[in-house]
Amino acid sequence: MNTFGEQLRFWRKGRHLSQLDLALEANVSSKHISFIETGRAKPSKEMVLNLCEVLNLPFRNRNELMTLAGFAEHYVRTPLSDTERVEVARILEFIVARHEPFPAIVVDWNWNVVIRNKGFEKLIGLITAEHKQFILHDNIAHWLMHPNGLRLVMSNWQEVASTTLQRLSIEDQHAPKRHDELIQSLSQYPDVANLLEDKTHIVSTEPFIYVDFVINGTALRFLTTLTSFGTPLDITASELLMEHYYPANAQTELFLDNL
Repeated sequence: MNTFGEQLRFWRKGRHLSQLDLALEANVSSKHISFIETGRAKPSKEMVLNLCEVLNLPFRNRNELMTLAGFAEHYVRTPLSDTERVEVARILEFIVARHEPFPAIVVDWNWNVVIRNKGFEKLIGLITAEHKQFILHDNIAHWLMHPNGLRLVMSNWQEVASTTLQRLSIEDQHAPKRHDELIQSLSQYPDVANLLEDKTHIVSTEPFIYVDFVINGTALRFLTTLTSFGTPLDITASELLMEHYYPANAQTELFLDNL
């Protein structure tokens, strides 16, 4: 799929839209959509942006379509370490710091942890002190699935792992090949391949999931939420996810208060 028309057809079908459906949403004729997909018509920059918006494409995929149509990338990609993103990083660090003493992290497009607060660091420190085989990992998905990772202290690991794998699969469907390599590497860990093949697990429709830890003999229950950021032009900021851990009972809250 090396042409704009082929990519447009791929995304349209992926969204289960007919040419007429897309045309109506984009306020153009279905004939024009057909001509664009077959290469008989070249879309304007405004048309490309309009179609990307209707298809609700991730910013990085919108850039790919812009390039295929012969235009410069429309959305910038600025690392958090760049001087232009210092303010964004500062705000994120401020938000997770305000969540103290409860844990909070920020992950990027590939689920790598880019920011963590002191509450999270303290929790990890306790696990490290108790379990000498405990490993540290920059990627939260690997950290969760690795036999010597977070699953060492997670009493509802199967439930959390299944929900995580389903989320990765959904994100992979929304942005094809986004997590192909990650999911393949995760499947090499014990029990993960079976979870990937298990189609009977029903993921909760709640806006949060529960995570149960046992640390130093104390049962802790957290509910976790994911928050995304949206910016009009910057890819990096739009792809970040912030995960907050909240105590789900009085025992967990007391434990964290005394850390």
